[in-house]
Amino acid sequence: MQTNQPACPYSLAKITWPIFIELILQLLVGNMDQLMLSRYNATAVAAVGNANQIITILVLAFTVINLAATILISRSLGAQNLRSASQIYTLSVLLNLLLGVILCLAVVLGGRHILLAMQVQEELLPQAHAYLVITGLSLPFHALMLTFSAFLRAHAHMKTIMLATGLTNLINVAGNAAFIYGLGPFLQLGAAGAALSTALCRVLGMVLLWWAFYRSVQGPKLSLSCLSPFPHKLLGQLLGIGLPSGGENLSYNFSQMASLVFVNGLGTYVVTTRMYCNMLAQVCYLLVLAVAQAGQIMVSYCMGAGQFLQAQRICSRILKIFTPLTMGITTLFCFAAPAVFGLLSADARVAALGQKVLAVEIFLELGRCFNIVLVRNLQAVGDVKFPVTVGIASQWIIAVGLCWILGIYCGFGLVGMWVAFALDENLRAVIFWLRWKKGGWKKQAVC
Repeated sequence: MQTNQPACPYSLAKITWPIFIELILQLLVGNMDQLMLSRYNATAVAAVGNANQIITILVLAFTVINLAATILISRSLGAQNLRSASQIYTLSVLLNLLLGVILCLAVVLGGRHILLAMQVQEELLPQAHAYLVITGLSLPFHALMLTFSAFLRAHAHMKTIMLATGLTNLINVAGNAAFIYGLGPFLQLGAAGAALSTALCRVLGMVLLWWAFYRSVQGPKLSLSCLSPFPHKLLGQLLGIGLPSGGENLSYNFSQMASLVFVNGLGTYVVTTRMYCNMLAQVCYLLVLAVAQAGQIMVSYCMGAGQFLQAQRICSRILKIFTPLTMGITTLFCFAAPAVFGLLSADARVAALGQKVLAVEIFLELGRCFNIVLVRNLQAVGDVKFPVTVGIASQWIIAVGLCWILGIYCGFGLVGMWVAFALDENLRAVIFWLRWKKGGWKKQAVC
């Protein structure tokens, strides 16, 4: 039932554009290592691509808590419950700090074994291992950086996050130049130098966002005293939303790691092409990812205030505007592929294969747009188990299964694998759209 509380005070456009710029900067931070290493040597690029697949999965573990924290803080603000928000801050920091330390130890002690299990080629192993260990040491700081970013996002302080991300990006570029190529008094470290620069930027990013949180967010903040008596119900809500929501992302990235095992058997130039295609795909869906994050905050607020009809309108508006826009961007990249890949690699095989993959990417982005928006909205309204159940089943049966059948067994290589990914995305899109339109989530009581 609708309430008489005011509608969500946030504007979709005002929330989206800082998130979009922030994501661009994050993409640059995440891919600057590969871009700058591409002028160092191709082996380093492929090595870092393998190591980054592992780091991406580990970092997603932090989103288990951060995604739930953003949703619950937004709901608490919609319900004007500041004490609950303070408890969420404190629980999130403690849980993610502990998780960051555990994952750091796992990477340092077992990183080489993980790379061997992925069948990383011998020529790539030393650089991949060095990059993995150095970036792994920064995981506790990365965990806290993302946690404070989630707090600021729930309060719609997007510009603050954008500025902090921009500064760390600039420092990362300078650090890469110094440590990769050995400028000035620094040694030429290659992949290890890129990892060192990235790790230092994570520490700086954590400090900046912690400071911004304390300066810009009003009301109660972190306090161990707010956990007495311990809020078991709130912890259950954090994990109840976070584990299934994060599970969908984790499953997707684990399935991508499984497909990378197949790609590693096809040669270094194919591994490099996959890495560049993934990087360009991220650019294609960056805008819809930004607006989906903004929409999730607004839908969470609407649920806290009981504004169910407004939540539905937000979702429909995003899909109608940004799905065709994303597909248009992907189409432009496909036509411009020879020039784009020519800038990234001198290997003509990379450009030829990359253009074929981007042609399939157009169809893939249709499904991915719906998945990004609908999964976030289903999470925001409390329907968290269904997306992860469907995601795990489709990602492993369709994406990984057909990836092997089309790419390896039938011999279509990377293009065949991309067709499998596209079929997975579009199947899930249809299922999630039907789930959202059915509207069963409106009957859920949200505190």
